[in-house]
Amino acid sequence: MDGAPSTAGAAGGDRDDAALAGAPARRRLFQGSGAALAGFLFAILFTWGFVLLDHGPGRTADDAALVAYYQGSGGTSLIVAGFYLVPFAGLAFLWFMAASRHRITQLALREDALLATVQLASGIVFVAMFFVAAAAAVSGVAAIRVGDVDSADLASATRTMLTYGDALLMVFGFRMAGVFILTSTTRALRAQLFPRWFAVLSYAGVAVLLFSLSYVRWIVLIIPVWVFAATAIILFRRIVGQRAEA
Repeated sequence: MDGAPSTAGAAGGDRDDAALAGAPARRRLFQGSGAALAGFLFAILFTWGFVLLDHGPGRTADDAALVAYYQGSGGTSLIVAGFYLVPFAGLAFLWFMAASRHRITQLALREDALLATVQLASGIVFVAMFFVAAAAAVSGVAAIRVGDVDSADLASATRTMLTYGDALLMVFGFRMAGVFILTSTTRALRAQLFPRWFAVLSYAGVAVLLFSLSYVRWIVLIIPVWVFAATAIILFRRIVGQRAEA
């Protein structure tokens, strides 16, 4: 009878030790997952924001239609997209970029400083460009809702800003996004993080972003779709690899 409590105590101690030993393994399993999940957030916010900003009367609308759109519910949608969705999409992209660069650096046997620098620079410039493009898209509604601007002058200035924002994003911003995807894919492929089939698809998307001369709107989807897929691959391979180590 005297030995029973000791046996129970020993069994309880073994369970506690096992729980303590398993806790670090579970933490390692999902370590960095929150940062990588920023890629999913970027894909959703960027697509949603772009759709709202692109859904409007456009440059060809007459002055009255343009002003009426900005004063109504359409203007509210533009404010939500420009003041909330796009800024948080940019922050999520920067977080995704930092997480993916960190993961590639961990896996790479030999670091390529040139590719790593171009990847970082192109990602930052891309975020800056689509921030400015979004600001140009909401400048008209901001002027009519916040500032005291004559509607006759507003319509003409708005068309200029819409043209400027389109050119900045569709021509220059997409080139920077293409360079970011190119360098990210090359580094991840060398580190054996991305499978070859995904690298081939990524390079095809890069070719479209770099050499397309049209303003076809669907091209913008290449960026969030690539980020979403890359995030899924990074998370999947991280979890599978760490389970194999455990």
